Amino acid sequence: MKDIYEEQEAKKRLRRKSVLAVILIFMIVGGLAGAFKFADSRKTGVADTSVEEEDAITYEGKTYVPKKNVSTYLIAGIDSSDKIKKIKKYDGTGQCDTLALVVCDRSTDTAKILTIDRNTMADVKSLSDEGECLATSKIQISLAHAMSLDHKKRAENTVDAVSTLLGGAKIDGYAMINMGAIQPVNDMVGGVTVKVTDEFPGSKTLIKGKTVTLKGEDAETFVRARKNVGDGLNDNRMQRQKVYEEAFKEAFYKKCKEDNQFPMKVYNALKEYMTTDITAQQFSKMAVLMESLSDDAKLTIQGKKGFDDDGWQTFTPDKDSLKKTELELFYKEQK
Repeated sequence: MKDIYEEQEAKKRLRRKSVLAVILIFMIVGGLAGAFKFADSRKTGVADTSVEEEDAITYEGKTYVPKKNVSTYLIAGIDSSDKIKKIKKYDGTGQCDTLALVVCDRSTDTAKILTIDRNTMADVKSLSDEGECLATSKIQISLAHAMSLDHKKRAENTVDAVSTLLGGAKIDGYAMINMGAIQPVNDMVGGVTVKVTDEFPGSKTLIKGKTVTLKGEDAETFVRARKNVGDGLNDNRMQRQKVYEEAFKEAFYKKCKEDNQFPMKVYNALKEYMTTDITAQQFSKMAVLMESLSDDAKLTIQGKKGFDDDGWQTFTPDKDSLKKTELELFYKEQK
């Protein structure tokens, strides 16, 4: 296998679609929450079990023990507009644009979600086309999914990299979703209605001041376009993304009320774009816990942004922030 950076130099720079991955995560998890609630409103909590003293760790003068009854799932948005298909040749594509770790605590019926910067410098295994480990390098974590010719091994390699980053945390399942799922799911809800507040040069439908129902490519253009739109700044685009997300939720819940089978129709539609070992039942339980996800349950790791020797963006996690995140997700203070 060629050096991963040589592969990067040989291909075009990836299109930035992080927000689409976040919205896609909502589609298969957060968006399903309200719908699954109609079918099963039961609590998922179970009694916490005892912990062994030898499992305890000490940090900054405090003692912590592992949480029990915790289920952890990794969800990633993959830079591909295609449905899942056989990979015939390694070309360095198929990287993760967004990584989100959903941690469900069944003892308290709560969930937390950690978003991980795609450029996080982490220990990532380089794999042969057959999936054998060739070496481990400190590279961008998004590259973990660009290894091998097998979708399952790519997913498992990404899980391994995230687990290692978080001190060996156990990850119970994964869902790797190609970006191509955005447009069909957008259209399944009947389109998403928004007010256009920017000029979109060249578009015959996205006209400033008009309220339009986004369908097909217009949906992606609305949330992705930055250059030549408005002031051209990312803050402007982020505002549009928030507008889209809220409007999508409204359209989604409306369809759910009209058809209680709609969530599973969405899930089945996503299967063509998704590599996962999470069952529909697990998705539904995860969705129930995420329904009332508060802002303080949305975590990020602090760190420093920079560039590597080849000019690619990097994010170096702050060790203290990384440790505190690990403790918050997987441990509790021993009283």
